[in-house]
Amino acid sequence: MPEVGVSVIIPTYCEAENLPRLVPQAAAAIGTRGWTWELIVIDDNSPDSTREVLAELARQWPQFRYLIREKDRGLSSAVLAGLAMARYEYLLVMDADLSHPPESIPALIDPLLQGRADFTIGSRYVAGGKTEDWGRFRWINSAVATLLSRPFTRSVRDPMAGFFAMPRRLYCTADQLNPIGYKIGLELMVKCHVNTIVEVPIVFRNRLHGESKLTVKEQFRYLEHLSRLYDYKFPKASPRIKFLIAAACSSAACVALYFLCSTLIGVTFLPALAVGLLAMIAVTLLFFTRYVRTQKSDISMRHPYAEFGLISFIELAAGLLTGATALPHIGRFPAVLCALAAVLLVRYLMRKALRHDLRGLRHRPAEKLSAGSTSQA
Repeated sequence: MPEVGVSVIIPTYCEAENLPRLVPQAAAAIGTRGWTWELIVIDDNSPDSTREVLAELARQWPQFRYLIREKDRGLSSAVLAGLAMARYEYLLVMDADLSHPPESIPALIDPLLQGRADFTIGSRYVAGGKTEDWGRFRWINSAVATLLSRPFTRSVRDPMAGFFAMPRRLYCTADQLNPIGYKIGLELMVKCHVNTIVEVPIVFRNRLHGESKLTVKEQFRYLEHLSRLYDYKFPKASPRIKFLIAAACSSAACVALYFLCSTLIGVTFLPALAVGLLAMIAVTLLFFTRYVRTQKSDISMRHPYAEFGLISFIELAAGLLTGATALPHIGRFPAVLCALAAVLLVRYLMRKALRHDLRGLRHRPAEKLSAGSTSQA
């Protein structure tokens, strides 16, 4: 039987208290199988004593390597940096806070060795798995996040897990990886076109030391990450659905402002309609700004905001003209609806003409893992 090599990648930020406990436990778990192994820590320049702890662990363990990054920080990019440093065939990612049990490392590697899986997950939600002392809010948060990822993961019970393993050969086939936030495992499952996933039950423990990195900001970044994955996985349907969502939100803003101006303030029809249409454009701008900011690699526009301004001007003119033309024949509110329909039609046609709906699917091969990197920082 060929020698088995396992690379364990651990992204860290302010985990100085947990690392001295984690490394011996991981080494003991892997040592029971006699595998060749290495443990790689990618630290985002922690302001605590992590630097000193890493240096000491590297002296104690010849299999221990680390990289301290001062730029391009973030959990997902840290994992990708660790994968690029990995020497061995089997790649495993876990957290540093001891929420992922190190003794379960062999259980995640075994299905890969046996050919039963392309990808394994340390799962909280299969038989035998559980979490420690989660409150109701955390359960709801996890359930909603899992539900939103269902279109990518089918029957996987715990697609949000950060404790996972895969063979190097599968990672090397990945399409371009561009995750944001903390769910790199979900990104890899989708972009590596994983067929068979085995979930290994684990007890997800509460962190031993330090503070959780799961902030409200990270949860919004997860939604942005999902948006990218929807575009990638459903390149035709996703932009259309997003167009409809933006259209519904902006139309609601238009109707609300129109009624506020015309009914409560007593503004005449055309000025009230103009205010409503400007509100509609403002809401659309919020969606457009998020798109430009988070999906730069997929934008086909040379001058995004100039083109948005052009479309918005034509929308406003079309809406006002339609509303004024319809008003004498069908009344005020039906005229507003006609104006909305004209705006959305112009928006859709102009987006098609300027190719604003080109986003999502990009089949660019990922950079291959660089083998044998031994640099430390």
